[in-house]
Amino acid sequence: MAKNRLLRQSTVKDIDERVERVLRGLGNPEPPLSLADVRELLKLDRQFYTADDPGLIKEAISRIRVASIQVFQRPTILLDAIKKMSLKALYVPDRKRILLDGALPEKKHRWNEAHEIGHSLLPWHEDTMHGDNSHTLSRDCHEQIETEANFAAGRLLFLRDRFTEEALDLQPSISAMQSLHRSFGNTLSTTFYRFIETVGSDRPMVGLISPWVRIVVASIES
Repeated sequence: MAKNRLLRQSTVKDIDERVERVLRGLGNPEPPLSLADVRELLKLDRQFYTADDPGLIKEAISRIRVASIQVFQRPTILLDAIKKMSLKALYVPDRKRILLDGALPEKKHRWNEAHEIGHSLLPWHEDTMHGDNSHTLSRDCHEQIETEANFAAGRLLFLRDRFTEEALDLQPSISAMQSLHRSFGNTLSTTFYRFIETVGSDRPMVGLISPWVRIVVASIES
């Protein structure tokens, strides 16, 4: 998993403008955002794979680098990389194809797909998907592009500032966060993180998601 990194303001502005063009191309849709509409606009294909069924992987592409591993010698190398690194999704730029791990719960598909759409929106990421053994992707570079794709995914799924405006109009509470979760159609955990990040920007706030408790808890200064 990539570490959280701070992005330069110029990079943030560039990514946000690209996301804005996508949403404008869709007519500035109401939430929840349809990723099928995004794929159609960007002419992206989506397919699923599982580690136990290498058929799609063998067909996917002959040259692709995933997280600093160059994949070109044989199709099964990509399958080996997926198993070894527990990859849950990837983007194949030559085919404009998003591959998702079909073994994951369906609720997790939405963020993973948006993350790969993020990669597709950023032209400088394509250079990290190709190359040769003398130009491997460093860990620092990998973390950087993953952070950028995550930022693009968040801005896309939460309709840029639409989520911020609605969150700030509500009294901070678990029920408010759950209402936004239903409205925007994203997972409870991603909505929770975004809610705490947004509402906590101008007031002290602590959020906790416990693996032993299914309900999220927020502690807010009164």
